[in-house]
Amino acid sequence: MGKPRKGKRAMKIEKKKMADLSMVYVTAELSLQGKRYLAAASEAKGESAYIFNPETGEYAPLWKGDTGVMNIVQLPGQEKLLAIVRFYPVFQSKEAAVCLLEPTAKGYMSPWNLREVFRLPFCHRIGVVKNDNGLFILGCQLCRDKDFQEDWSQPGALFMIPVPDKPEGEWKMTKIFDGLTKNHGLFIEDENQVYICAENGVMHFDLSGYRPGDTAVPVLLTATPTSDISIAELNGQKYAGVIEPFHGNTAAVYRITDTGYEQIRRYDIDFGHVIWIGELFGKPFLIVGSRGGEKKLELINLETDARTLLEAGVGPTQISVYHEENMVKILAANHGSGEVTLYSLQEEILPAGFRDGRQ
Repeated sequence: MGKPRKGKRAMKIEKKKMADLSMVYVTAELSLQGKRYLAAASEAKGESAYIFNPETGEYAPLWKGDTGVMNIVQLPGQEKLLAIVRFYPVFQSKEAAVCLLEPTAKGYMSPWNLREVFRLPFCHRIGVVKNDNGLFILGCQLCRDKDFQEDWSQPGALFMIPVPDKPEGEWKMTKIFDGLTKNHGLFIEDENQVYICAENGVMHFDLSGYRPGDTAVPVLLTATPTSDISIAELNGQKYAGVIEPFHGNTAAVYRITDTGYEQIRRYDIDFGHVIWIGELFGKPFLIVGSRGGEKKLELINLETDARTLLEAGVGPTQISVYHEENMVKILAANHGSGEVTLYSLQEEILPAGFRDGRQ
């Protein structure tokens, strides 16, 4: 009798609709008293932002007031959030502002207090930067202003804002870099290594020594117009997954070294809006999302180039990815279908000789 053949590995995918939310744009993973919560918000006027308890599926309004939300971030180690509001489609964003959110005595699953802390026209992304000199908010402008929808003649800028010791203190902005056109992507590595995507290309800012009031000079990794970026270390090497150009039709993977930025993979997408690179079940993967064409959310195995469809017709705008026990969870802002969706991925061993349609 011969040795039994080993079974194939496959990925089991389950979908759970968390809520209906028209023009949902934003997702976020929150840690509150050591427990995971999730958030999602709409870019539409008069719509909602929700907080979710993923264990129970319960959700509630996160705040009542302005939407047009582009980003939600949590201050590290604090029960405080920051959100961009009043960035309405399409580019109706001269009144965009950043607001501070704090929970009330009623708890996390009741509306949080919302207070505007600074205005930044066309602020499209924010992120938290931390170094030995303090805690900062990085604000990225899509542009400085527009005379009409496709006017890109007025480049935006990057601003750093020290987080005051007391929330009611002054949130003072310093322009650290000017001349940013069509910014969309922002990725922060190790708290102070900042990667910015724009028509300019991909810029790396080392803000480990940044002090309040300083400016900053980036290293230009590539002059190829780039929309979004995600970075991960895979097998001891750093890689970037990007979308090219602005809302472009290519998902590319680059190897990043001290001396170079080398493209190693390219994949066709359609009006790309989601990119994530990392390890899933011990293998390197991209997660990509398209808002055009079939509006797919897909997995791409970077070892085999095999593409696995999570769902079509959903047109995702943002995702949050986290691990839970032996599963991978993907919270998706499925803008095209108006749903907040949680996908659960689990690896399973199929019997030898088993065949189905999965990859």
